[in-house]
Amino acid sequence: MRPKLFIFGIDGGSFDIIEPLIAENLLPNLAALLTRGASAKMDCTWPPHTGPGWTSLVTACHPGRHAIYQFFDMQEKDYKARLVGSNDYGCSTVWEWLAREGWTLGLINIPMSHPPQPLPGYQITWPLSNTLRYCSPPALLGEMAGHGAHFQSDLATMYRGELGYIHEALENVEARLRSLKYLLAQHPTDAVMIVFTEVDRVCHHYWHFSDPHHPRFIPDAEEAYRSAIRNIYQAVDSALGEALRLIPEESTVVVVSDHGFGPGYESFAVHRYLEEAGLMATRACDESSGDKQVADWFIENGREIDWERTRVYMPVPGGFGLNVNLHGRQRQGIVDEQERMSVLLEASELLRAVKSPSTGEAAFARVLLREEAYPGPMCHLAPDLLLVPRDESLMVVPSLTGETWGLSPQTGLHRYEGMWIQASQRTRPGRLAHNIHMTDVVPTLLADLNVSIPEFMQGRLRHEVLSQVTIGQSNHLSPFTPTMQPESVDLTEAEEDELTFKRLREMGYL
Repeated sequence: MRPKLFIFGIDGGSFDIIEPLIAENLLPNLAALLTRGASAKMDCTWPPHTGPGWTSLVTACHPGRHAIYQFFDMQEKDYKARLVGSNDYGCSTVWEWLAREGWTLGLINIPMSHPPQPLPGYQITWPLSNTLRYCSPPALLGEMAGHGAHFQSDLATMYRGELGYIHEALENVEARLRSLKYLLAQHPTDAVMIVFTEVDRVCHHYWHFSDPHHPRFIPDAEEAYRSAIRNIYQAVDSALGEALRLIPEESTVVVVSDHGFGPGYESFAVHRYLEEAGLMATRACDESSGDKQVADWFIENGREIDWERTRVYMPVPGGFGLNVNLHGRQRQGIVDEQERMSVLLEASELLRAVKSPSTGEAAFARVLLREEAYPGPMCHLAPDLLLVPRDESLMVVPSLTGETWGLSPQTGLHRYEGMWIQASQRTRPGRLAHNIHMTDVVPTLLADLNVSIPEFMQGRLRHEVLSQVTIGQSNHLSPFTPTMQPESVDLTEAEEDELTFKRLREMGYL
């Protein structure tokens, strides 16, 4: 019976939202799955970002081993916006392991999965560049379109700064479901995973319409906006129900998110603060003739970072990380290796002293060295410092001009706590009293499927959710023959792709 494993991803899914909607009888399919499956709130990555989140899930490893910290390279030596993806993983994934065990795979819209990898089955990847090469085999997209199951890349369906997006998001869910149903029927595989990203986008931009405690709450807003979060969850729940009707009862079903959600209130312009403290500097520039080699978030309103006078900077928006402008590592680095630690300690002390203007309390609970935050063989690709806000409603932004403190660019922000459900004939139903970690999801489902757990995985098998466990760890790799070769992606083109930056800027990521 196929598939033996079905993973339904909800980007940004949160029990904090799901459970009140279930109490109103609005999510019958999630409610039914919770009744027959094991479930738990789930600790995710910090920051709770889409990139490291889904990568941590499919590798069962932490970022210090898998090397994905954000959508972009956090240690790009030329200060460019180099997109990262599946070719940048520092370790194997569950898909490679299952392929070596003889499984075929159907992988649909999983963040950080582009470009396609040499795996048996099919892949519709998640490109952040404007490309048509996001499918394997390449002819599959045309086949699907010819049968009324056209699949647009996720980049093409992102929020574009207009509140009418909610109507498009609901249509996107329906379109994704049509594609999934076609693939389940016409291209059966042993394992299928699909991620629905629309919940994330709607929660980012419509939170204040349904939250009367939010400072930007609009009580007389249009009904479509006030009910946007409820409606998108209902649409995703309906899609889950229709998909489950096509999944054998003997299959293992997992519903999982990459992070949770909550309100977004404040923003902290870390570059403005660093400049006032003397750790970085900007200079006037003509934006039309400024340094075209650097990422566009290093140039703003006629100002650009003056690298020859900058010791500390934020390399990528949304990563909550800071870098030392290190000589020999960065193109215009000015800090010697011997000075690196003293500069980090100076920056850490300054940031620990930052007070939120709304509460008067320390804005950051911790300021961590990367060796503390991201231990592992790929730690050198992490930012040098990681900021951990005291309150997750705070967003750290890279603005070069304007006020140091302002409103969050998104009224809903990611939360560290996600959600997980696993249902099968071997799982013990019920909510765990404790959280699991997202790296535990794959070892637990492998044990459920009686597949050995590879030793490279850092997550642990949650014995308490399974009625019987007979499998152990193994590093045996049975041979398999790739069905395709990975298609090359010109990352130089991707870096310069205006559509990529336009979409991410409209989303509030840049």
